[in-house]
Amino acid sequence: MPPPNIDRPPFRLQQVPPALRPSLPFLASILLFLVLLGAAYAEEFPKISPSQLPGSMQELYAREQPGLGQYGHCAAGFDSRTDGLKMALSCSMYVRSSAQGARLAVKLCNERADFLKIKARCSLIVD
Repeated sequence: MPPPNIDRPPFRLQQVPPALRPSLPFLASILLFLVLLGAAYAEEFPKISPSQLPGSMQELYAREQPGLGQYGHCAAGFDSRTDGLKMALSCSMYVRSSAQGARLAVKLCNERADFLKIKARCSLIVD
C-alpha cells in the first residue's frame, strides 16, 4: 500500500464548481441552523437523587449500579413509597452513548409504569 500523499494541497474555493460558489454562504447558514436546532432539541428528563427513592428502590438501584458501566442509566417512577406494585425501576446497560442510555432507561421505565398503571412519570436517577 503506497504512503498517503502528504504533499497534496489543501482544499481551495477554486475547486468548487462555479455554479455552487454563490450558494456556499447559504448552505453554511443552513448547516449552522441544523446544528443549533439539534442542540436545542436535546431531551431533558426529570431527575431524581437516589436518596429520594423509597428504601426498596434504593436497594435495587444499589445492586444495579455497579453493572451500569460508563454510559448506563437508571430511571424510576413510583406512586407509593411502600407498595411494591406501584413502583417502576428500569436500567439500561451496554449502550453506546450516555444520551442513548438515558433515553432507553426512561422509555422502558415509562412503559413499565404504564403497564402497572403508575401515574407518576419516570425520572432519571442521577448521583
